[in-house]
Amino acid sequence: MWGGEQLSWFSALLSGAAAGKAKVHQDGPARHPAGSPTTFTSRWLRWLIYSLIWLLGVLVVRPFTFISFVTKPRSRRVPALDNPILTMKASSIAAAIRTRKLRAEDVVAAFVERIKAVNPVVNAVVDQRFADAMQDARDIDAKLDAGDESIADMPLLGVPFTVKESIAVKGLSFRGGQPVRDGEERCAREDAPSVARLRAAGAVPLCVTNTPESCLWWESYNAYTGSTLNPYDTRLTAGGSSGGEGALLGSAASIMGLGSDIAGSCRLPAFFCGVAGHKPTPAVVPWKGHAPECDDPRWPNFFTQAPMARYVSDLPLALKVLAGDKAPQLRLDEKVDLRSVRVYYIESEPSSACSDRVGAEVRAAMARAVQHLRARGLDVQPLQLAGLEDAFGSAAIAMLQLRRVHTVHYDPARPDSMHRAWPELWRFLTCRSRSTLHSVIAGVLFAIATRTPERLVRAADAHRTALGARLEAALGTDAVLLYPSLPEPAHRIGLFWCKLLNSSYLMVFNALGLPVTQVPLGLGQSGRPVGLQVAANKYQDRLSLTIGQELEAAFGGWVPPPSKE
Repeated sequence: MWGGEQLSWFSALLSGAAAGKAKVHQDGPARHPAGSPTTFTSRWLRWLIYSLIWLLGVLVVRPFTFISFVTKPRSRRVPALDNPILTMKASSIAAAIRTRKLRAEDVVAAFVERIKAVNPVVNAVVDQRFADAMQDARDIDAKLDAGDESIADMPLLGVPFTVKESIAVKGLSFRGGQPVRDGEERCAREDAPSVARLRAAGAVPLCVTNTPESCLWWESYNAYTGSTLNPYDTRLTAGGSSGGEGALLGSAASIMGLGSDIAGSCRLPAFFCGVAGHKPTPAVVPWKGHAPECDDPRWPNFFTQAPMARYVSDLPLALKVLAGDKAPQLRLDEKVDLRSVRVYYIESEPSSACSDRVGAEVRAAMARAVQHLRARGLDVQPLQLAGLEDAFGSAAIAMLQLRRVHTVHYDPARPDSMHRAWPELWRFLTCRSRSTLHSVIAGVLFAIATRTPERLVRAADAHRTALGARLEAALGTDAVLLYPSLPEPAHRIGLFWCKLLNSSYLMVFNALGLPVTQVPLGLGQSGRPVGLQVAANKYQDRLSLTIGQELEAAFGGWVPPPSKE
């Protein structure tokens, strides 16, 4: 869910001294939106922030992760695919079940067996309902055999799906990776509204999957399930916080998943594991039924539950079901004339930003996408989005102002206070805490953020508002933006501590409230999945999904991971 914005207080802390030193940059060519954007931090402060994180990486993170990497046994491989059902699209599975070319029981059984085969390798499953899922499938078959017309039009009839453990599935674990007291069982008493909608459409939930504690990190690790591993190389991370979903989808053990996204937590695992994900327009998909929950009215502006799938072409169907009565606002059934879509692209964040520059593999993927869309006759132009160098700071400060997030640090008696964070930090330092390091640090940073100078909050909000206005003006109702997902493909487990500033590539779209699709583009030269993000204006989700499907068709999308001989 959250991703790495919790450490972004470093940006807020250091940028406070420069909040009043705005710099003015002129926009590029006339095709770009008008206005003179301002930054709210100075360049040398952004350089200092970057240098501190770089130093942390050189002295601490990189040595430890390298030692762990080289001392681990050679990467384990998932079993080879041996059932053609596993590579079918969700829409094709539903159609085949509806026309009796496939039985729902056979479909569910195929995915259950695949999960059992790959989970010892990727460690993605937290809890499962395999027996109940098989019964659900048999019930579907029985109704179809009896000629029951009541289920014939269900769009996801018999399609298996998996769910992030932070989203409620009745009877299954529902703690969002958080520690529980001895003897306490934290299972969902009812389905989250999003899960209920998928079930009502005929889909069959199989299991809930791993997430970091309180969804507070970009790698899916907690003290109870451990680390979820990347199916393309188990020495690498699957990402987070929807990492369990990414790992199962990438290893062909799931065809459709339900994750969440507040700083790239759906898109990052999709990128690392070579699959698709979509962060919808805010408040279109229900956000209730998630752990941790949040009582802050600003929450839905940043957070959403989000569909994930192995194929981009299955995302519109999943999104339409999840959006329910709000689906007409997205006009997903409206056919898009591909050549009428204008395309902008940004190859990398500015050199003056805190983040890393985009590497060769991701840059090559972007170049291929641009070249293909131009060859298809689309108007494709680079975009110079002034103010982008401060996207990390303004987004992070905004998200750190969220209150009443129900993590282990939340006190219902003092909901707007984060006073529990300090005792938890002491317990961690004295080896008495059940929480993970990233969760403890997140609590401390949220506690510090309660004292953020008001002028800094106003400066960050003004920057974010202006940046959003420029990008929305550029996109209009007929354009998309191609944007890197991250500078590099999946990396060693634990390495995100020195890459957290790269979160800006992801969370900028949460901060601006724009829909964005993560599109897989096959494998890079290193054998790791590559891809890019396609963003659109609010309620123009169909445009990013259309361009995503075009790129998937051109470059193959998901590629099966290496398997055992």
